[in-house]
Amino acid sequence: MRTLVAAVAALGLVGSACSKSADSSTPPASPPAAGAPAPVGTAAAATAGAPAPAEKPHHRKHEDRHDPATDEPPPLQLAVTVAGARVTWGHDAFEKVARFVGNTKASDGEDRDVWSLRDLVRTLVGPTARVTSVTGDDGAKSIDAAAWRDAKRTPLLHTTRRGTLKFRWADKDGAWGETGVKDVTALQISR
Repeated sequence: MRTLVAAVAALGLVGSACSKSADSSTPPASPPAAGAPAPVGTAAAATAGAPAPAEKPHHRKHEDRHDPATDEPPPLQLAVTVAGARVTWGHDAFEKVARFVGNTKASDGEDRDVWSLRDLVRTLVGPTARVTSVTGDDGAKSIDAAAWRDAKRTPLLHTTRRGTLKFRWADKDGAWGETGVKDVTALQISR
């Protein structure tokens, strides 16, 4: 289905398909007869002869910016493993750490609760601790020591409209980069 939508968009047919007025005297084109080639410039022609791609299962939403904000977001909860010991950080743990002072607005312009992941870890674990991986919907994403120490970038955790957490990096000016991990559920931390 995605391939068909992409082919239609590439041909510029999305906007032009509905551009005729209702009083047009030209009758709509009838579909080609079975086995006949599709007219040139149509989505059918673009996909004719192309093997149908195997559809990948869609496990999660891409973004939540268009979802309505939840009235009562779920409580913050994050499974954390520090040097093999498991703990859970809840709302109280997050409240012990100052919010990020840079950009706190999501792409939709709404404020988010945002924390520097470095500040969270230094405050709640210790000054030499570092996150080695962040786990969410898509599995775990590793963070190497050099990236963790890079003063030009700040690792961020922020809330979403649905009350979940996202991980991303911010540059030295506080501008957010692309989402690194959606629906963050766990952190691995070394001391």
